[in-house]
Amino acid sequence: MNITSRQLKAFLLTAHHQSFSRAAEQLFITQSGMSVLIRELEDQLGFRLFERTTRHVTLSEFGLRFLPIADRSLLDLETAAANIGRLASAAKRRFAIGATPLIAGKLLPAVISEYAKRDPGMEIILRDGDRAQLVAALSSGEIDAALGCFLQPVTDMRRAPLYRFTLMVIQPQAEAARLARALRWADLVDQRLLGGPPESPIQQLIDHQLQRVGRRGPPQMLLNYFETQIAMVEAGAGVAVIPSFCIPACRDHKVAMHPLTDPVVPIDLYQISSRARELPPGAEGFTAFLTSYIAEWAEPWSPPAVRAA
Repeated sequence: MNITSRQLKAFLLTAHHQSFSRAAEQLFITQSGMSVLIRELEDQLGFRLFERTTRHVTLSEFGLRFLPIADRSLLDLETAAANIGRLASAAKRRFAIGATPLIAGKLLPAVISEYAKRDPGMEIILRDGDRAQLVAALSSGEIDAALGCFLQPVTDMRRAPLYRFTLMVIQPQAEAARLARALRWADLVDQRLLGGPPESPIQQLIDHQLQRVGRRGPPQMLLNYFETQIAMVEAGAGVAVIPSFCIPACRDHKVAMHPLTDPVVPIDLYQISSRARELPPGAEGFTAFLTSYIAEWAEPWSPPAVRAA
């Protein structure tokens, strides 16, 4: 027996209206189509559901007995489907986000923890990795979005700016008086500098500004990760130029931070996502919360020109 919900609806509507034509209007089908549904149902049940005359359609003896069963079965089916649908919608409230190491380790854990208090039904999954790993994870669908300084557009990816940071200088806290509160690029010409790999887009920006003010040589020490640069500055190995999104990491170390001017060089934090897929429900709310969370500690420190940009 293969009774469908559509057949049950056809039976219940016909019983209610005592008319094939009015029941057909409710199901948006023709009267002949309604008759076919009832006939198929009767064939499966093995008994007539209605007594038909030229003027009236009334329930048969067995149709009367079947009426409460059909009504209850359809109600149970629709209730179960609605409940499962709600569960399915809740299950979709999951946002898998990737980030470059410092952002993943120093910024996002606190944001995710705070957001969970506001929206406990939203699950945020975090994955860390370098730029290439994050792009690969986006392409495969392993993550929904990635955060980082994607200074150049990425093929097949949407790129949305989240917050504008700047480049800044850090030095050992014990030597904080040696440099002015705000520094110019020209002040770094003779400093012992720690830097990143030359293929890094951020390091290329830094090198360009240093060359502009007359520094020709590379940094004295090249390190792959900002956290390593921060730790080595704390240890007295030199000074470093890093983005101001590193402020949360710097606060865990004994380093002094200096705004870098003439010019102020902006560094945008981007969220990228695949053009082939939409972001999951709730992603927009988390992104808005992340942006406001960043602004609380970053905006007071940012130079006025950057805040106005």
